[in-house]
Formats: sequence, C-alpha cells, structure tokens
Amino acid sequence: MRGGLKRAAVAASILVVAAALAVTAALGSAQSAAAKGLAPQATSCQLSNGIKHVIDIVFDNVHVNRDNPNVLSDIEQMPALKDFITGNGTLLSNSHTPLIGHTANDLTTNFTGLYGDRQGMGVANDYYAFNGSGGVTPEQSVFSYWTGGGVGDGYPQMDYSATVPASDPTRATPPAPWVPFTRAGCNVGAVSAVNLEMENTNPDISNVFGASSPEEAEYNADTDKYKDQETNDYIGLAVHCALNAAFCADAKAVKYGQTTPSNTAVPDVLPDEPGGYNGYDAVFGHKYLQPVLAGAANSGDNRDFGNGDSFPVTDPAGNLTDLNGAEIDGQYVHTPGFPGFGPISAAQTLAYVADMQESGVPVTYGYISDVHEVKSADAGPCSAASTYKGNPDVGYADGPGDNCYYQTTDSYNKAFATFLKRLADDGITPQNTLFVFGADEGDHFSGANIGRAETPSCSGTPLTTSYVCNYAAGQVGEVSASVHGLLQYEDGDTTPFANEPQGNSVYVTGDQPTPVVRQLERNFGNITVNDPFDGQTETAVKWMVDPTVENLLHFGNADRNRVPTFTVFPKPDVYFTDGTADSPACKAGTTAATAPTTCTSINNEYAWNHGYYAPEINNTWMGFVGPGVKHVGVDGSGPGQGPSSAYDANSGTELDTQTGNNGTWVDQADAQPTVMALTGLKDDYIPDGRVITEDLTSPPDKSGQPKFQDLAVCYKQLNSSVGQFGTDMLVADTAALKTGSSSNDSAYKLELEKIKWLGAARDALAAKIKDDLFAAEFDNRPIQGSGDVFGCRAVLAVAGAFAGQH
Repeated sequence: MRGGLKRAAVAASILVVAAALAVTAALGSAQSAAAKGLAPQATSCQLSNGIKHVIDIVFDNVHVNRDNPNVLSDIEQMPALKDFITGNGTLLSNSHTPLIGHTANDLTTNFTGLYGDRQGMGVANDYYAFNGSGGVTPEQSVFSYWTGGGVGDGYPQMDYSATVPASDPTRATPPAPWVPFTRAGCNVGAVSAVNLEMENTNPDISNVFGASSPEEAEYNADTDKYKDQETNDYIGLAVHCALNAAFCADAKAVKYGQTTPSNTAVPDVLPDEPGGYNGYDAVFGHKYLQPVLAGAANSGDNRDFGNGDSFPVTDPAGNLTDLNGAEIDGQYVHTPGFPGFGPISAAQTLAYVADMQESGVPVTYGYISDVHEVKSADAGPCSAASTYKGNPDVGYADGPGDNCYYQTTDSYNKAFATFLKRLADDGITPQNTLFVFGADEGDHFSGANIGRAETPSCSGTPLTTSYVCNYAAGQVGEVSASVHGLLQYEDGDTTPFANEPQGNSVYVTGDQPTPVVRQLERNFGNITVNDPFDGQTETAVKWMVDPTVENLLHFGNADRNRVPTFTVFPKPDVYFTDGTADSPACKAGTTAATAPTTCTSINNEYAWNHGYYAPEINNTWMGFVGPGVKHVGVDGSGPGQGPSSAYDANSGTELDTQTGNNGTWVDQADAQPTVMALTGLKDDYIPDGRVITEDLTSPPDKSGQPKFQDLAVCYKQLNSSVGQFGTDMLVADTAALKTGSSSNDSAYKLELEKIKWLGAARDALAAKIKDDLFAAEFDNRPIQGSGDVFGCRAVLAVAGAFAGQH
C-alpha cells in the first residue's frame, strides 16, 4: 500500500511542478482585476513603485537547508513556492534569527524591525517575572493582542524601549506594524500573525471588545475558558482598517444575545502610537470577518473567473473553506472558526489571505505552521485516524524523509500552486504586488540521522521524494533532561529556580546571594546527559550568558523584572524540563553516576528544537518578489551547502559565524525596513534592521552609496545577536562563567568588566550607525565620512581578539 501511495505521490508532484511553472509564466500576463471585476481593493491605498498589494507570509520551522543531506529541504519540496520566488525575485539563504530564536520573538522582529530588547519579546514564547518577594509570577505567554495587558506583571505585555540597553520607564507598547499602511489608506489583514490579532480569549476579548461587551458576556457564560467557541470566533484573525474604510463600516454580524446584525468593527486603540492613532477601526475574528470575506464570492460558494477557473470560498452552508474546499473548523470545538495557531496549514492560511485580498484588504500578513508533523485538516494515509509508531500522527514530530513528512510538504506545495494561480487570476501578480516570504527559525532535528550513532533506514533515490526514511521506535525525539534533578544528583545543587525554554532562561528565586548564583552557573555548565543519537554521555550546555550579555544579545527587557538571572543554551539535541520542578523527574534510585541516563528520556512527540545558539537553528531564509526587487534567483549558498542536523549534535560546526555562506548577510530585523523602502513608507522610529539594498533595483534615497553598503555590512556583524560581535561575547562570557570558585571569583569579575566596556562601546556605535543608515534610507541624507566604518571594524577586531583568548 505504501509503495503504491508513494508512486501516486511522485506522479502528483510532477504534475504540481508543471502547474507551478505554468503559474509563474501566467503571472506576467494575467489580466487586471478591474477587467474581471474581482479583487476589490481600498482605492485610497497609496504605495510606491507601482505596488498595489503586499502579501507577507511567514512559516514556522520551514527550512531552506537540508536536515538530512540525502533528503530535499522543506523549500525544495515546495517547488510551487520556491520556483515562484527564484523565478520572479530573490531568495536569500544567508538570513538569521535574533536571540532567543523562537516564534514570538522572530516574527515580531520580522514585523517591526526591532530586536527583542526593544519590542519586549526577547524571552519567547513564555517568560517569568520576578515579583519583588523573592519569587516569580506564574509562567506567562507572550502571546496577547498588541496592546494586551492584565497578564504577567501587568501592562504592557510587550515592552517598548526606544533605546539600547532596554530602558523605558513610561512602559509603552512598541509601534504597531500595520500603522504605516493604514495611514497610507490601506486596510491590513492578519492571519495567525503574532499579536496582530487576538491570541487568547482572556484577557484579549475584554481588552479589545470591552469588559461590558456582548463578546465578554458570551465568554463569561462559557464553562470552558480555553477549548471554547469563543476561541473559534474571535481569536487569530483581524483586519485593521484605513481611516473611514468601507470594509469596517460594512462588517456586520449577529452578536451574542442579539437577533439582528450590528456593526462588528471596534475602535483600533493604540494609546502609545507615536504621532497618535485616532478614529481607526478594526474587525476581529472568524465570526465577524466571514460575512465580509464570503460576501465577495460571486457564484454561490465559489469565486469564478472569466477564464473558467473557479476557487472555493464557502461551503453550501456559507462557511469559509480552505483552498481544498474543506470547511475551516476550530482546533478544539470542531465548528466553523479559526483552526488554531499550532495546526494552521498552508491551505487554510492562504485561503484566508486570498479571501482578504479579494475583499478590499490589499496588505495581508499570514503565518503557516511547520511541515514536520501531520496537520489535522490534511487528508491522507497519515491522519488523526491512523497511528505512527504507536502515537497519533497529528501533532507528533516526523523525521526528514518520513512518508508522513512528505504528505505534509506535498499538501503545502499544492496549496501554494492553487494560491498563486488564484492570485494571478485576480490580477495580483509580481508586476503590482510585493510578496515577502520567510520562516522564524531553522530548528535542529533531534533524532537518527546521517553520520550519527543512530541512523534511519532509508531507500530510494536520494534528493527525490522517492527517498523514504523509516525511523525505529525511539529514533525520533528530543533528549528530555530533568534539569533540577541533574543539578541535584551530579552537583548536589538544590538552589531554587524557575526556568523557561527555549533557550533556557533561568530565574533564580529566594533572593540568593551572588556566590550561590555563581555556583549554580558553574554547575549548569558542567551537567552531563546521555545522548543516544550521539552515542555518548556529554556536557549538556554549550553556551551561557549573564544579564550583561543577555542585553548585548538583545533579549533583555525594559521591564527589569523580566530579565533572567542567566541563560544557558543546551546542545541542540537536549531539551531541559521547565518550571520550578521537573516533569518528568529523575527515575527512582538515581545516583551521581547514573543521573546522565536516569534523568533523561526521549520525548518522541517533539523533535525539532529551537531557541538555542546553533548554526542550523539561527540560519534561516527570506524571499522577496515584486516591483523594485531584483531577479537574482538565490542570493547565497544552496540547500546542500548550509548547516544541517546531520552528523553530531553541533552539526559539524560550533558557531553561526563559521557557516561560510557567501550570500548577503541579513537577519529578520531587515525585512520590515526593506518593505517600508519598497512601498515608499516610513516608520516613526529607528528600527534595528537595515534596508537590503543588495537585492533592490533602485536603492532608496542615499542608500545606493558605496559608503552606505560598507557601513551596513559592518553594522550587521556589530549589532545582530548572531553576528560576529554577539558571537564573540557569547564565547567570552561562557568561558568566564565557568571560572572561579566560592572563595575566588576574580577571573570572572575581570572578564565581565572587559565585556561591559566592549558592550558600551558597541551600543553607542551601533546607535549612531543605525541612525545614519536610516537617514540615508528614508531622509535622503548621505553617509558622512568613513569614521563609523573604521570604528565598527575596530570594535569587531577587539571583540574577536578578546574571544580568541578563550
């Protein structure tokens, strides 16, 4: 059966590739939307370069590099997307995450151009905060609506800092990414895009709709406060309207306790927005957006085109469908509604995005979950009704080359082929649309792989989807380590702390004196685990940083209560238990000798680790297509040349700076200023990113100068979390933290003073450089002199020499 399905899948893939190539060719000659009477848009939307639409799609954990050298990378398995980007624009393979590299921080950095210390999401996706009594608040999610409060340690949930190091006593939220567009007359849609829409029923419903609203009354009347209909109805989707936009004026539906429809738009309140933000409205949730989005369907349940193409929009009951025509249902309550952040598939996100674009929302942000597990909405041999190695397929990790993994990438590829064809029929093409694609982090596959102590059983032709890998029981999964137990049994250390992965941020509780904290840091650096995929017992922690370097790596916070006591980055196979105690705990009878084995286990539900400092995690990708973007194809190394999860736990290299990619070096903070430059807009703040001029046909203002280019290249190595300076500080701080004893800690103190001196020099210089870059990009002011380049290179040289001593 599996062989027959495999052959069918290969045949289908060939057809999809052909369809994708046809889509790419058709995009250049697609008829205009006006000629077909489709894709209505906000006519007041004023952007530059002939751009009429902006579509920004980000993935979770979807890779441009191969995780197994013989298995095509995730992007290679989606030729409809890959060929669209490389055939019409530029795919940058030398892109990087911030630290800590996790969904909330990565995507917010992408949307705002701000690192985590300035937008408040550096410790993601959850955090602790010291409560002033020697303890910490309960673990809190960073996910809430942009102006969310009432959770964690109060308002705001996202802490904005105008400066570095992070410091802002006014406690404000960061500027919202949709504001430049709505001020330009463009409606902006968000599909599962971090904090651009409501994320949780509590407190978001009350904060957005109001404590006395029908929606809050409905929530209060529901006995289940999480797996409820309100999650389906209100979470995960939003449209932020331009001033007096018809979209918000026309948004009507029946609310809780009502019998007739009423307007569902609410004031889009941004109290901290620079320059003010009054009179704007927004519509939130599947329930309230569905009538507007479905209303654009012009043939019952489909959207038909003059060339005979037809795409599903709603089912016969009037409910929105995905690109396959399947009703979009909630994750827990299986009625029409938002399908959930974790499982949302390409067919679902892209259907929402297309619906919005066709309904007068010309700027859309969309998030798509990863391809390394089966999606509940997908049909196929791997589904909720089947089992895989004794575990449910849906939600459990699949290894590279697994048949279930191929099922997901194939469904995503087909979704993109359909999406791009539908847009082309709408007249939404690279000639008038800026497409932005990317992924949050790379992730490390913890499991059997090429060159490791355990390898999967693979057959077929390498680098084709006929190459199938079978994993035995226990060969897929992270090495779950009971960290409190390891410290207790291996080092006799029972210092109380709460910790939050990934990476592993440690909040020491009980107002411990400095010598106790320092000993805990040393002990963390020495604990060992048994890693069956490496075939050895090894040190679990690779890198460590104290608060000084946490700030230098941009995951400090304006709210000082949220800054961890220290942070450790384990080796990528290892996942530390989180919280104030271990779950699971070490096995009974554990001793110092047996702890590396009895305090670890393989958790095969999860196998894709992120948040750490590791080349295959911190290297990611982004793609640009549209007016003003060069047709470079691939800017950087190919999928087989990048860091991978094969070989050992360090993937063959130790430092992100050793990967050797020859492409333009960028990080996720650079996406947003590049979008601003291409659309002719400008932020009310200085971002941490810079415009990627190397891949633009006409760099904006004075950013085409050679002086700008030299300065921008050096700046990224100076200020990025995983650039040269950040890496050197990581190396130096790790070595320093492991030194000394309870009776003599002078070596650490001396090293810390050097780090502080270098950090202050870096912060001052980086602030000056990014101001100069922004002025050249958006204010038409040329770069003056060359001192900043020499100063940048000098700081990097000193930092490199300092790190080289360790």
